[in-house]
Amino acid sequence: MTPTALPSRPGPARPRPERGAGLISTVFGVAFLMAMLGVTINVALGLWERSTVDAVAYDAAMRAATAPAGADRAAVRAEAITRARELLGRHSGDVQLDFVDDPAAPDDVVLRVQSPGVSLLPRFLASGPIVAGLDRRIVVRREAR
Repeated sequence: MTPTALPSRPGPARPRPERGAGLISTVFGVAFLMAMLGVTINVALGLWERSTVDAVAYDAAMRAATAPAGADRAAVRAEAITRARELLGRHSGDVQLDFVDDPAAPDDVVLRVQSPGVSLLPRFLASGPIVAGLDRRIVVRREAR
């Protein structure tokens, strides 16, 4: 009796090598993480710049509003703007501070502040609402003494 040949079955499939399989997902993951870190740093710098300029401008308006009644208005305003520029440091050249006379409210001190803002993003992305500059009027009522 001759042994009958059994039909050959395929052996277990060899697993495909996984070498380099995570490279693409790792590259995309790192790129996404860096992009999110960049946006976060940009927003933080923008908020810091806005709050610093706003606080310095408010202090300048308060300095002008609390000046003694007999003081020279132009000299007090010039001194307040000079002090604000000192506090802003190297960023003072980008910030515009102007006192505005409002005939409808002669007892108010109005200071207009304009700042382009700080952005690490390229110029074509930096025009969005998150990183916009500052354009504001600060109004402080002059106290009677």
